[in-house]
Amino acid sequence: MRSIILASVCIILQACGSQPQLFKAADINNVYIADFVSDAPQQCKPSDVDLSNIQVKQFFQQAAEVEHKTLHDHYNYAPCAIEGTLTYQQQSCNWQVRAGATGYVQCAGEYRYFACDNCEQMFNPTTQN
Repeated sequence: MRSIILASVCIILQACGSQPQLFKAADINNVYIADFVSDAPQQCKPSDVDLSNIQVKQFFQQAAEVEHKTLHDHYNYAPCAIEGTLTYQQQSCNWQVRAGATGYVQCAGEYRYFACDNCEQMFNPTTQN
């Protein structure tokens, strides 16, 4: 009986303590685009990442949260991005979305990384509304 109780306590502690909080894109509000940045202005232009505030929110809703290593190892780095601020669960946060359909949200020093495999229409100017 004692071993069952001990095992149950261990399972409960693991479930409560070690799980990272799930990012809820529905909790994103007040998206503001502040700037466009490019490490290669001749190759990567504002039109390559010409998203509206609404589209930035949609990007984070459609994108999958990934670990930084996954983003680095499996996704192309686009040399330009838009960036700004947003509110996430009543916190003011910074964000960035790169032309390669990757991005991050940074709240209180913690970075959450995202990649979107189904966001081509957002980044293709010929199909934008």
